[in-house]
This record gives sequence, C-alpha cells and structure tokens, in this order.
Amino acid sequence: MKIYNFAFGPYPQRVNIYLAEKSPPNVERVIFDAPDKQAGVPPASIKALTPTGAMPILRDEDGAIIGQSLAILEYLESKVSGPDMLGATPAAKARTREFVQVFDEALTFFGLWARHGSDLGRDTVRISLDVAAICAARYFDQLRLIEKMMSQSDFITGDRVTIADCVAMATLQYAADFYDVPVPDDCQRLARWCAEFRQRPSAASPRYPEDKRAIALGLMAQTGVGF
Repeated sequence: MKIYNFAFGPYPQRVNIYLAEKSPPNVERVIFDAPDKQAGVPPASIKALTPTGAMPILRDEDGAIIGQSLAILEYLESKVSGPDMLGATPAAKARTREFVQVFDEALTFFGLWARHGSDLGRDTVRISLDVAAICAARYFDQLRLIEKMMSQSDFITGDRVTIADCVAMATLQYAADFYDVPVPDDCQRLARWCAEFRQRPSAASPRYPEDKRAIALGLMAQTGVGF
C-alpha cells in the first residue's frame, strides 16, 4: 500500500497525523513538500490516478485507488493493524463520525473564508468580503457547536485518540499556523484539547511555504472579522 501526500494542508494533514498515531506496517508514504507545476510536482503520473489529481491519494496492492482524505482514513482503519481509531461499538463509531462531519463542515466554511478573503487569493479568485464574513461566522459557529458536543475527556470523542482528533487538529492547526486564526475564547474545552494535542509528536507543525504564509497570516484583520 502506498500513500502520496503533501507535507502540509488541512486535508493532507488529516492523513499525516493519522499515520503518525496509527503507525501501520507496510504503508509506504511518498511526501511532496509543496505543489510546483513548473517542476512537475507532484508528477503527472501520480495526479492522473484520480479525477481531481489532489493529494492525498492511496493506492493499494490490489489496484484500489482512493483520493479523498476521509475515505482514506476509513479505508486504512478497516485494512491495517494498530490501535482502534474509529470506535469499538456502533455508538462509538457514530460519535466519531459525528465529530468528523462537523469538523469537515467547519473546514469547508474556513476554506471559503480564506479563498474569498485572503490576500493570498487576490490574483486567482474574486475577493468578496461579504462572502468571507458569512463563511467566517459559519466557521466559528461550527467550532462553538463542537464545544457543546465535547465532554471533559482527554480527546475529542472520549478517552482515546480517534480519527476525529486527526481531522480536528489538521483543521485548527492550519487555521492557526498558516492564517493566524485561533480557537475562539468561548471554546475553552476545544482550546484546551488543541493545546494539549499539539504536544503529541503526530501534531508537529509542518513546514509551510514561507512566502505564501507571510501573505496568508492575519486573515481576520484582512477580512475585518472578529469573534
């Protein structure tokens, strides 16, 4: 089994964090620092494996090819050995998936906020502060929903690391480290979890392209958004 992925970004990081936590045997990882069309990175042969050509991509020995991060996580969870990271019972599995869905929706709103509000996109997309403001509010609403869903346990769904922790950290880490958007002050349980999970080796901050990060930092100020 082989996984092609980028070293940073919220969707790639879901898989990178999961693999660091799971430590599955016989999974080869091919990591690209950053996309570079002029240098042919990733190679066209890899991008052609899926319709979107986006990372991450999983290719199994039996010919199976998967090109969506959440589908990859569930596939790995069903195929490789290691600690259970989905849930041992139907109720536990449902709780994990419930958190994953809310975080996935949060990331969609965050992506639209950044895409239509960040200075990083001024030469490629139509900037709209109205769209940015709406999506920023929806992003923070999702985080506040998660705050209500969480208990006082050590991890997102309970007393062990699950896929939900991987998805959560990938989202919040990207928002904070690349765009300087923190967890709101009224999400104390989520903020505590984030600070503690960041200490795990799996959650080490990736290397971002500093030229792009310098432009992206300060998204809230760029779009006039507050908590």
